[in-house]
Amino acid sequence: MCYDVGMRCGHPSAHTYGLLLEKEFFMETYNDQLFPPAFLVNYTKEPAGRQRVLTYSLFRFLSCVAEEHLDLAQFLADQVSCPSAEDSFEILEDYLSADDYFSPSIAADGFEPFYLYAAIVLTAGVPFGTTTPVIDSLIEDHAPEAASLPYADGNLPLDALLVDCWNFYAALCLCLMHHTDALAALLPQFLNAYRPEYHFSCESFVLYDFMDEYFEQHDCLHHPSFVQLTDTLVAATLNYYNTDFGTLLETEIAQNLSGTGSRFAGLKRYGSVRLPAIADTDKACHMLANLFRYAALYELRSHLFDFHLDEDRLITLDNWQTELHWHYVQYANVYQLALDSFQSAVLSRELLHRQFLLNLSCLNL
Repeated sequence: MCYDVGMRCGHPSAHTYGLLLEKEFFMETYNDQLFPPAFLVNYTKEPAGRQRVLTYSLFRFLSCVAEEHLDLAQFLADQVSCPSAEDSFEILEDYLSADDYFSPSIAADGFEPFYLYAAIVLTAGVPFGTTTPVIDSLIEDHAPEAASLPYADGNLPLDALLVDCWNFYAALCLCLMHHTDALAALLPQFLNAYRPEYHFSCESFVLYDFMDEYFEQHDCLHHPSFVQLTDTLVAATLNYYNTDFGTLLETEIAQNLSGTGSRFAGLKRYGSVRLPAIADTDKACHMLANLFRYAALYELRSHLFDFHLDEDRLITLDNWQTELHWHYVQYANVYQLALDSFQSAVLSRELLHRQFLLNLSCLNL
């Protein structure tokens, strides 16, 4: 019989150490995709980016606190104003659609739509370097550990100090409001404290992080050649099907939304909802264009996996016009994913709208 001496003495064997190190490396790499410090440093240099991350972080903080404090929604209702239900929902929509990053997945029940609205209102127009009494009191009451840390030091063991989601997001809010000069040093420390269950990025960064790494860019989404590549793939897909956004909205999409198209007929045995006809064509075309771009990038990632070797990157931002070749399978994948995403987006918006109105009604707003 063979015994592992290391394990018998109460210590892991060399093999086990190897597995632990491999797991640690995997988790660090995985977490870096979900909470990317290098990207955040660049993104928050601009006031608009810093404002968006602050709003998003405050929303996450409020959602975490609400899990243990059910009276939070009513407290916030006494602090924020709602001009009207529809105008307030438009504020919510404007935030969600303003950027490819930091738009959360929202629970189908509960008060998360209202928490996001409250975060938008509470952080709107607040000069950096200052805060509001409401945000201050929320953090002091529900995250005293985070409120007491000396962030200006820039060298804190946050993995030991921030041990739950509300302190993690409270600390991030405080740094974004008061310690922007120390952000570059602090964000890697936040990565050490990050846990996948904190759900910082809604997985948006996974796709874009791959593109940045493959094309060796810090922010591909704003690189002119990458934008041209994405738009070209979308145009080629539409050309392959001999259609355009306006035609799609009038034909296949209209049939799908009304429940008269055969594509989703299989859903009816489980419950199929007829969705309202599209009222704002320009807004719908804009949404459809964004979903086609995302679908094109998603398919592009699958295509590039075959060439994702350091010494064998066959497609570059300089040669893609001659070296990137797609076939009917790629066009079909982009087309179907974009249309399915549009259907899901319209349904999600309807659910979000109804849930938000229910939130306001329950809170007497």
